[in-house]
Amino acid sequence: MLKVTRLLVKYGERAALRDVSFEVPRGSILGVIGPNGAGKTTLIRALSGVLRPAAGSMQVDGRDLSAMSEQERARLVAVVPQARNLPPAFTGLEMVQLGRTPYLNWLGQLTPLDRQRVQRAMERARTLELADRRVGDLSGGEQQRLLLARALAQDAPLLLLDEPTTHLDLQYQISLLDAVSALVKQDGLTVVMTLHDLNLVSRYADRLCLLVEGQVAAAGTPDEVLDPDLLSRVYHVPLQRLQAGAGGRPVILPTVL
Repeated sequence: MLKVTRLLVKYGERAALRDVSFEVPRGSILGVIGPNGAGKTTLIRALSGVLRPAAGSMQVDGRDLSAMSEQERARLVAVVPQARNLPPAFTGLEMVQLGRTPYLNWLGQLTPLDRQRVQRAMERARTLELADRRVGDLSGGEQQRLLLARALAQDAPLLLLDEPTTHLDLQYQISLLDAVSALVKQDGLTVVMTLHDLNLVSRYADRLCLLVEGQVAAAGTPDEVLDPDLLSRVYHVPLQRLQAGAGGRPVILPTVL
């Protein structure tokens, strides 16, 4: 379980996140939405340890992330960034093996257990066929799946995804998010993901957190947060909401003028 309480993150004197609080139970996905500059990536960077909060707390299963060493945190939190600037000469297998770094001995050697975890992660992210291929020869979707496999190889209970579908075509978007959703159900992972696409986040997230200017403007289920009047004010464009069948998730569309 992830619990964030009254989080304050600053860039110099400017507060990028203010009084941000939420909880994400095990086996569920929190979708973080909001316009550009709302603080979505800042939140991911704070949770991953890249940014140190000025105040507040972040706990995974009752353990304070801010009080941990880098190695301890890497065993609890795994990050799937956007696929960019990956080492082109690495093979797919070498990329995924990097996920075992928090567990290596002082010689940096992979144990049979490490190799087993890497194999399992690649199976679950459907990347075994990429093991011997060079990263520089892969498509954006294939690289993104390798990043997911690398994160899974960490065996961390909290998985962070920062705009994982950016630059991916619809096929790869659905494939990647289907894989994440299945892993949440099978392994009981806690997932926080930022997405711009309101309909993708409606389809895959159990709960939503809407950030506006670094603060939580709304939090709850997709039905509760994806209110067309609220979203129209936040995104400065008229929007309407449809329902995808009886009991289906909400669909957000621009209003036809």
